[in-house]
Amino acid sequence: MFVRLLSTAALAGGFIATPATPGPVSPVTTLKYKVGIVAQSTIDLTAMGAGEQKNTSGFTGFFTMTLKDTAGGKALTMVLDSMAIDSATQGQAQLQAAADSSKGSTWRGLLTEQGKIDNLVLVQGGPGAQQFEAVLAGFFPRGAAHTKKKGEVWTDTLSYSSTSDGGSTNIKMMTTFTAAGEGMYGAAKALTINTTSITSSVGSQEGPGGDMQMEGHGTGVGVYYVSKDGQYLGGTNTIDSDIMITVTQAPAPIPLKAHTVITVTGL
Repeated sequence: MFVRLLSTAALAGGFIATPATPGPVSPVTTLKYKVGIVAQSTIDLTAMGAGEQKNTSGFTGFFTMTLKDTAGGKALTMVLDSMAIDSATQGQAQLQAAADSSKGSTWRGLLTEQGKIDNLVLVQGGPGAQQFEAVLAGFFPRGAAHTKKKGEVWTDTLSYSSTSDGGSTNIKMMTTFTAAGEGMYGAAKALTINTTSITSSVGSQEGPGGDMQMEGHGTGVGVYYVSKDGQYLGGTNTIDSDIMITVTQAPAPIPLKAHTVITVTGL
């Protein structure tokens, strides 16, 4: 029947239009990463009559990233394939349930030619997804690191804002990058990029007992491993932070010290 319709159209119009040649399709690059975060904190609740409390938590996320050429860089999509709570001082079962419900969380943004992710947005996510947002915002070494020669030093300032139910966080990180030359990452040759950073953050959270305000400062050291063609292979970052928390119930600000280790592994 379809052939007959085409023949009738040709007779009536004198020709059959040639299908338009489709434009070139931008290739899609797919990458897999494992992101591990271990956070240790000490909060001093002396002002509330409770003394110091120490907490440790560790969690791992497995991600699939896709990159597609677009104006200004590459359109980036990052999906949380799975998340595991490796350790927790308390409530590990409840935390794992929240992590399980976060499977499929998806972020989109623009990866610029300088390695910065602009306009990162969580378009679909569960409660555990927020644990990774700040890490993803600064995921890649900025400044086209794979083009640098040994000994070159450059800086970049990353600003990121995040909102959640009843809360918000604003983070600013100034990072100094140093090209340390060629080394090995596993069995692969890689360019080694060392970093030092200074971080400031402010945040707020609404709660049944009143609002909570947070202000913090921190320092960090890290290393990125990058292939010669610019692919991020993996790295680590360690951040030590001092945070002051103000809550309605406390007569004085509550100090919190945090030590966080982030490890990224290309799969």
